[in-house]
Amino acid sequence: MEPEERPTRPEGIRIFSGINGQSSGLPMDAMQTRLHEVAFLSNTFVRSPLALNNVEARIFALALGCLHQKQDTLAFRIHFNDITRGGSTGGKQYAELAAAQTRLTQPIINTSLKNGKKRRDAISLFNILSLDEGTNLITGEFNSRLKEHLLDLTGKFTTVELESLLTLKNAHSQRLFWIMRSYHNQTWEEPLPFETLREWLFGENSEQYADWTDFNRYVLKPAIEEFRAIGWQVDVTMQKRGRRVEALVFKMTSTRETLVPVAKAKKALTLTEIEEFRKMLEATYRELPALYDRLRLDFELKEYQAREVVQNIKDLTAYRSVTKVLHDVRIALANRKPIKSLPAYTLSQLKAVLPVYQTLGATPAAPATKKAPAVQEALRAQLHEVQERLKFVQKEAPTNLFSEQEKAARIAAIKAEIVELTEKLAQ
Repeated sequence: MEPEERPTRPEGIRIFSGINGQSSGLPMDAMQTRLHEVAFLSNTFVRSPLALNNVEARIFALALGCLHQKQDTLAFRIHFNDITRGGSTGGKQYAELAAAQTRLTQPIINTSLKNGKKRRDAISLFNILSLDEGTNLITGEFNSRLKEHLLDLTGKFTTVELESLLTLKNAHSQRLFWIMRSYHNQTWEEPLPFETLREWLFGENSEQYADWTDFNRYVLKPAIEEFRAIGWQVDVTMQKRGRRVEALVFKMTSTRETLVPVAKAKKALTLTEIEEFRKMLEATYRELPALYDRLRLDFELKEYQAREVVQNIKDLTAYRSVTKVLHDVRIALANRKPIKSLPAYTLSQLKAVLPVYQTLGATPAAPATKKAPAVQEALRAQLHEVQERLKFVQKEAPTNLFSEQEKAARIAAIKAEIVELTEKLAQ
């Protein structure tokens, strides 16, 4: 059975009870022009039927990247070339985007059964989705009925680094990445029924890849290979009834775990290192990952600045001092105190209670010894992941994911990392 290029119409997000009205237009000043590094979705949304092809998945990912957790706007704008390259293909690019626009604005259908009675819900992902060939922009707004699953998330939700998500070339891989990450931080293994996973990927009542052999060959294995290329190892355990695959248990681990403690204070962590850093914080004090997120999202600190703050919190007294400072900064904002730069002001206040500019010491190098084959293999995997990141940053990253200065700094840091890993492999 050959893989199908276009899935059926998106169907069945199980989180809605009605349809919001259409919007006639969007104020330009409400739109996000800068992508954020991390995208958020509630676990309920992640684990719902949503069938997308490659172009639609990229529009969805970039639209999520325009949302800020602490703002009310659900509006976004995206450049055509960040979704599909136009080149010299004439109207082909616009035709592809128009087809995606048509599918993404169709009602999403969910049919459920309770006490023998059917219930059918329909809702759209977006209030409006507009293509403008003159500006080469897609502008839009998520359906306001989805706001609780997109903004100001405080319960069970999933975060995905946008750079990792956009590096994935296949729509099925993007959806699987969200789904696996939603289970990643659980402390227990939860079997995922095979039919449920198919429903989430292809919509309800879909016959696409109904056979496990085809699903494994054309969907799961290619996705796992893509995950490995960006620094994630996925192990799959099958639960069978006879010869039939009933459920799957996924275990997702970073292939770069051993490199995390070596990162210096002002060297940007890789996306996989950030995830491991959060685990390390939680092992130290369970409130630290949430504080780390607040520093980055609410107070707009750079990643390395937030890291320096939380790594200097050694006890509960220090934690309370930091949270009091953040509370006082919020009060100052509420009282309309003139603050030119929120992150600079926040750091200046934190400096009084923590040595936030203290350089983190690197782990002493171990004596050179001949590396075991497993270590060599891990280093090669890490080198491949770093090379993929370099390719993405240089050629494939959306133009508004980071500034030219940040792009140049990332490229330089990644190239230095490649040199370091190459030297380690040669030892």
